Amino acid sequence: MNFLRLFRTVRHLRPVQVYGRLWFRLYRPRIGYKLSVVERTVTGEWAPPCQKETSLIAPDRFRFLNAEHDCKFPGGWNNPRRDKLWLYNLHYFDDLQAKGAGNRKDLHVGLIETWIRGNPLGRGNGWEPYPTSLRIVNWIKWALAGNKPSSKIKKNLATQVRWLRRRLEVHLLGNHLFANAKALVFAGLYFCDD
Repeated sequence: MNFLRLFRTVRHLRPVQVYGRLWFRLYRPRIGYKLSVVERTVTGEWAPPCQKETSLIAPDRFRFLNAEHDCKFPGGWNNPRRDKLWLYNLHYFDDLQAKGAGNRKDLHVGLIETWIRGNPLGRGNGWEPYPTSLRIVNWIKWALAGNKPSSKIKKNLATQVRWLRRRLEVHLLGNHLFANAKALVFAGLYFCDD
């Protein structure tokens, strides 16, 4: 390892970034699945967000970053032949907010349930904090748009929130930490006790 190069890199970082990187690599939180979760009562009318482009082309075909691929699950969630950014997009669940999403409601429920089965707690691309943050927000928006998540989906969502609370990306700062915070705000407004 070139220590001079390492020094030139590290000297520009804030202390929290150096400490945070070490902590992030070494600390693995132990989170159990929550037995029950309670949602807040919605008191106002939901204003739908801007619609994104459709990314769910067929039940097992997705388009992200101008690349269209088939995904056979559960292995498709972490397929080593796909670019990491493409896989991140797969885990975001942006299609829940896309044009014509209401017509794909059954596909969305199936995809969410497939994600829950195919992504064990804390393992794989989907549990990295950034995709977890975006997925939490998308699942909550989907629920607030009139969809009825099952208790299994709500419990998994609460588990993702509890995991994220212990995996904040303080070592990266910027947009990653902002996305982490946004997800926790959404979760705090959606759940009563998480």
